[in-house]
Amino acid sequence: MSADLDQQAANWVIRLNEGNLSEREHQQLERWKAADPRHAAAFERMQGFVGRLQALRPQQAPVQAALEAVRVRRRNPAGRVLLGLLLALPVALALRAYPPSYLLADQRTAPAQWQRIDLQDGSQLTLSGNSAVDLTFDGQQRQVRLLRGEILVQVAHDATRPFTVVTDDGQVRALGTRFTVKRESPGTLLGMLESKVAATGASQQNAVHVSAGEQARITPDAVTLLGKIDPRTTDDAWQRHQLVVQDWPLPQVLDELARQYGGHVQFDREQLADLRVSAVLPLDNPRRAMQLIADGLPVRIRAFSPLWLQIERVEK
Repeated sequence: MSADLDQQAANWVIRLNEGNLSEREHQQLERWKAADPRHAAAFERMQGFVGRLQALRPQQAPVQAALEAVRVRRRNPAGRVLLGLLLALPVALALRAYPPSYLLADQRTAPAQWQRIDLQDGSQLTLSGNSAVDLTFDGQQRQVRLLRGEILVQVAHDATRPFTVVTDDGQVRALGTRFTVKRESPGTLLGMLESKVAATGASQQNAVHVSAGEQARITPDAVTLLGKIDPRTTDDAWQRHQLVVQDWPLPQVLDELARQYGGHVQFDREQLADLRVSAVLPLDNPRRAMQLIADGLPVRIRAFSPLWLQIERVEK
């Protein structure tokens, strides 16, 4: 799709969202859409993206403010030329954090928002904050594709249809079980709470069985057992939206909190690498969690805006 076509589509979407198009302008819009199938496709695509961005509550205010700024300028002939670019800027920035795969997912959560879904087969799926999944349930299979974030799965028994969780790294086939799956870089982290699963890397043929109390990392080439976990502690932390850490490096903790913050968290990994954290932190209130860390470690939080924090080391 050309930049010029994007600009035209953005212009029409903004004017339509203002809600004051005349009848003649509505007719002009319909004629423009009918003139070329690419026009209608560009309009629908731009309208869909703007709608999805506005639906993301933590980012809704900045996007709406950007739209308002565009509306103020649209009566200026020179400003009309910039309408598409002005709209494209917040869209481009938001898509860095929220790519199309997230925006178009069957189910998704905003940062610090948890959601439990009752699936049609009786299974339960819980999404942690900033997570997204696609669902495929038919007569042959029950598949959850984890696009980002982390999920807790409670699988209902169905002897005729396998239940699988799939990521780019591989897949987990449930054998009547309860488990967590988390997208990481690198790999996918699997935590077994009950029963067992068969885990397979995307490039592998042979499955590895992972049982209750075990943790494994799945990469395309291997499934590696990482050691033991406490299923009850892990389950309780999920129910309470908590991050339980024992002697973690501070940058690793901040990575987890930043994913739930919904803005930009800036810090120097090398500067903070030797600081260790043992704590129970509220993932559904990442700003408070960061303050708890700052209260106990030689670091301070600087807020440049509601969506931009800096964590830096200080001498105490």
